[in-house]
Amino acid sequence: MRRAFLLLALASLAGAAAPPAAQRPARKKVVLIAGKKSHGPVGNGIHDYGWSARLLRVMLEHSNVKHQVRVEHHLDGWPRDPSTLDDADTVLVISDGRDGDLYQEAPHLARPERVRRFDRLMKRGCGFLTFHFSTFAPNRYSADVLRWSGGFFQWETAGKRQWYSAITTREAEVRPASPGHPVCRGLVPFRLREEYYYNIRFKAGDRGLAPIWVVPALGGRKPDGNVVAWARQREDGGRGFGTTCGHFYDNWKRPQFRKMVLNAIAWTAKVDVPAGGVEARFYSHDEIRRALGEAGPPR
Repeated sequence: MRRAFLLLALASLAGAAAPPAAQRPARKKVVLIAGKKSHGPVGNGIHDYGWSARLLRVMLEHSNVKHQVRVEHHLDGWPRDPSTLDDADTVLVISDGRDGDLYQEAPHLARPERVRRFDRLMKRGCGFLTFHFSTFAPNRYSADVLRWSGGFFQWETAGKRQWYSAITTREAEVRPASPGHPVCRGLVPFRLREEYYYNIRFKAGDRGLAPIWVVPALGGRKPDGNVVAWARQREDGGRGFGTTCGHFYDNWKRPQFRKMVLNAIAWTAKVDVPAGGVEARFYSHDEIRRALGEAGPPR
């Protein structure tokens, strides 16, 4: 009888500790938009946008914040049903950007109506992230991008392909730059071979902007030319983020690289970033396909 009473008491306590499903916070919706593959064939490890988006989805769905997010991904550019963005808590764009008459505008900047849609999303507090080449933006949208995510690669000067920003490929030490910021949780200095974009255009005196990663060896112009990842707390309550890293797919195998991007997704979605950061292992292509229930040839 005592044992039965004890088990009943424990069950009651467990039930009291777990709030009803209706009272639990709704999962934050993360939308990942992958642009079309460039820089060679699919799977060559360079600008593999589709694989990066799928990997991020699987990592998030198996991470230590998996119960706080719901994730969807879209391949080859703009979602077929753009209304899926309307209830997004954060949107990450992994794609090419336009560089003069080369390549194409990033999906969110490709048409005026898309820019207007994104502006509405931002004004209601949706998060936004750019990644590597999607940090490129033309001058006509510079004010929008600076407000949404805090910085962009400026390839255009006076309407011409004259770069304010710069690119170099090298191995160098990457350092966390704002230890108190949630995106920096669990981050430590490490060495990374990457195609770094630097001398990024930021708005002077932007109090909402925080550098996340710096690479001193780049020798960028002062005061912020060595910043390769940043976060912005927007005035509208939303959060933005950008990183110029992401050229080599193999860098996802680096725990610090994964953690930084996953932290940023969580933070922009207004998910509490764990004290040690968002943890998720790397998944092979076969593991990704199985996790997503994919069939047919890889894309």
